[in-house]
Amino acid sequence: MFDKTIPMRALHVLMLLLINCQLAAQNLDEYYLSIQKRHAEAFDYNPEYRVNYIENIAIKTLYYSDIAVYQFRSLDTGTNIELNPVAESLIGFSMDYKWFGLTLSFAPDFLLSSEDQNLVKNSRSLKIDLTGFYSDQWGQSLTILFNKGFNVDFSTDLSPEEIKALQNTEFQYYGGSTFFIVNQNFSYRANFNQTERQLKSAGSFLPRLTYAYSVTKPDLTAVNTDLLAKKIRSFDLIADLGYYYNFVLHKKWYLTLGAQPGVGFNYTNYEVVDSPSEAFASINFAFNGEAGLGYNSYRWFFGLTGNWRNYNNTNNENDQINRDSAYFLLHLGYRFNDNKPMRKAFGWVEQTLGLDY
Repeated sequence: MFDKTIPMRALHVLMLLLINCQLAAQNLDEYYLSIQKRHAEAFDYNPEYRVNYIENIAIKTLYYSDIAVYQFRSLDTGTNIELNPVAESLIGFSMDYKWFGLTLSFAPDFLLSSEDQNLVKNSRSLKIDLTGFYSDQWGQSLTILFNKGFNVDFSTDLSPEEIKALQNTEFQYYGGSTFFIVNQNFSYRANFNQTERQLKSAGSFLPRLTYAYSVTKPDLTAVNTDLLAKKIRSFDLIADLGYYYNFVLHKKWYLTLGAQPGVGFNYTNYEVVDSPSEAFASINFAFNGEAGLGYNSYRWFFGLTGNWRNYNNTNNENDQINRDSAYFLLHLGYRFNDNKPMRKAFGWVEQTLGLDY
């Protein structure tokens, strides 16, 4: 069972580490200015449009609310069942340095909401995000998500046993995306992980390849049939092409707008009770819309990001599965000076992997 004290301990250790690093660091403003100039020259972008802060340690706290809905709909019978996590609000902590970023988020008890208190006690959510950049334009994100405990909304009568099975659903998600920033003067990271700052308004196309594997158990009950799904494994591969634009407001304020439509392939395997497994392949349609507003100075930064995502596919049994989520993210962060031991350690990795410039 997931131990909710583990994330708190991890946050405490990271905070102590970063405080010690800051106390040991010296004021090397000239050093950072020279690094920013060298970065712009190495990757051939105009330093009047964006500035890179990857040589600083950016830490932030965040409040994350992901209002997710997992919907099963039978187009033949009209059955409609919707699940949304009880632990849909999370708090977290992140650290970004050079080309690497880590975010850990979890749902404390006081943020859980449901009329069923037994369901609240057994509900958990944990989210881990890893980000990295192969170069100035190529980026990578990885996400691990665990949800247990769901509120259930349904249009057809369900037995108490079916409702309980649905409430106790566990959802595991392992996904990632590889993306490319076309316009080098556009700072995707200014809103993505706050390791840069947009100085003049700019936009860019952003092609992305997303891949994800998820496991749901027990899953949706197909009402009015003898089928009871006890585990669903799903794989998605989606290619999309989006466009993002950063509006710079009064030098240090920004507004980011973006849209990312895509199409891909979904493969789903249903493991059912006392029956052979069933597999379906289908076309997957996706859409991602995003808006962000924030303040970004050399040291302090904060902001609010809103996002809406939809994934829709219909299998060959005429059952439609939708994953729809709308989230907003509040963040508050500060950039520390790094220190020589950190630069040396990460520098060795950069040289080994060819990430230095």
